[in-house]
Amino acid sequence: MEHFIRNTLDVEVDGLRHRNRYIVRAMVDVIQADGFAELEQKVIEDVTLTWDEIEKEGGASEVKKQFKERYNLQKGWGG
Repeated sequence: MEHFIRNTLDVEVDGLRHRNRYIVRAMVDVIQADGFAELEQKVIEDVTLTWDEIEKEGGASEVKKQFKERYNLQKGWGG
């Protein structure tokens, strides 16, 4: 059985290639039949945008805002 905890956002900035990689993960507790639980992170979106694409979307803060709204990210967890 799985118990959803929250979604998180990681951003990897590649200054050499002028792009950012955005990785959204769902954090879940996987509960075994014996009652023990293990934390797992599942990638639900992995996208790389060039800095030009980011600017066309309205800048880095706008891109992050879009991820926050789409995946209900909480402040302090990529939100």
